[in-house]
Amino acid sequence: MKFRRILILSVLFIFASEVTGQVPQAGRSPRRGLQNRPGLFPIRKKPNKEQKRQLQPKADDLAKYANFLAQENAGIFRLLPDLGCQESALVVRVDETCLNAIPESSFYSFREDEHTSEILADVRIKNNNFVTDGLLSQGILVNLGDVDLEKTDINSKGFRFLNAYNPSELSPEASKQSFEILRGISFDGYHYRKILPAVENNTYALRVIAYRGSLYRSYRGFLFDLLAGDRRIDMTVAFRVVRKEPDGSLTLLWKELSRKESPKLKYPKKSRKQ
Repeated sequence: MKFRRILILSVLFIFASEVTGQVPQAGRSPRRGLQNRPGLFPIRKKPNKEQKRQLQPKADDLAKYANFLAQENAGIFRLLPDLGCQESALVVRVDETCLNAIPESSFYSFREDEHTSEILADVRIKNNNFVTDGLLSQGILVNLGDVDLEKTDINSKGFRFLNAYNPSELSPEASKQSFEILRGISFDGYHYRKILPAVENNTYALRVIAYRGSLYRSYRGFLFDLLAGDRRIDMTVAFRVVRKEPDGSLTLLWKELSRKESPKLKYPKKSRKQ
């Protein structure tokens, strides 16, 4: 229940950030007196060389799927359980457990084809669940079952809802859509959600609409665009859990199925005070 509440709050932040005062709405210019330093957000710890080596899939998996990985727009990566070491963009835990944790190892961006920060992730693993709730993004997950990833394409069973889904460009409507997906939508015998259990040897589809725009946060007198440098597109992928370790870590094999330009979110105009 606590995890569900956290996700609901994140949905509110994604589509109602203009009311916080700390994060101006997407597309607006930074406030006067503060400098915009895009791409230099101060708190993002990345894995070092040794940690990147530890994050590599097992040699057996790389050999087994070598032919698949030779395709264009295909990949393989590992996700480690989220230990809650980065509680927010500006608060990082430094207890013994987190000192040994690999940064960004629980979060992945298919759009960037790399591990990333939690707020920019297209998919993350939490409590043995896949979650899609990146900032200013509309993510939709579906479990296709134990089907062959290599034979899965944009016209396969389970994709009709994803292909037809029309993301709203208006912030209030986008927020409503997000809550609908959070609760779950059933269509053609499949269930579309933002949270789904991670099941070994199951194949999933994910559509992520990363709205174009900017989200600024103030830090020590400067404004930082949280979305600076992030590829904001509308992308559909299929991925399969090919290995699940006793500690909950996963190895995912994936391929891109489509991409196109994403919409820019529009916010209601505020009426001027008389």
